[in-house]
Amino acid sequence: MGKLMDKLKSKKLPEGQLSEHFHEDEFRCHGTGALPPGGMDPKLIDLLEELRAHFGQSVVINSGYRSESHNKSVGGATNSQHIKGTAADVVVSRVSPAEVYKWANTNNPAGGVGKYNSFTHIDVRNGKARW
Repeated sequence: MGKLMDKLKSKKLPEGQLSEHFHEDEFRCHGTGALPPGGMDPKLIDLLEELRAHFGQSVVINSGYRSESHNKSVGGATNSQHIKGTAADVVVSRVSPAEVYKWANTNNPAGGVGKYNSFTHIDVRNGKARW
C-alpha cells in the first residue's frame, strides 16, 4: 500500500465516510438503498482513491453495490461482483473510459476491469478478468 493510503487511513473519518473522497452513500444500491452486509470492500475503496490521485480528477460512482434483485432487473451477471460489494462502475472527470481502463489494467492486475462507452468497471475479485 502506498504512502498516500497509509496517511489517509491514519485519519479519523466522519460517520459514513469510507475514505477521504468516497462516502458510503455513493455505493448504495440504486434499487434498495442498501449496502452489502459487510460494507464495501476496502481494497476497492483504496484502488479508487489511487485512481483519483493518479488522474487528479473526481471519480463518480455510477453503480456500486447491487442487491440480487436489482442486479437481475438491470441485466447484471448472475455472479456479479457488484452483489459482493467488490465492484464499481466509474467515470473520471475529463478522462476517457479507455484511459481509465488502461490505468486500471496496469494497477489492478489481479482483479476485473471492463471498458464501456461511457464508464469503466473496476472490481477487486480474486482472479484476473478483462473485457
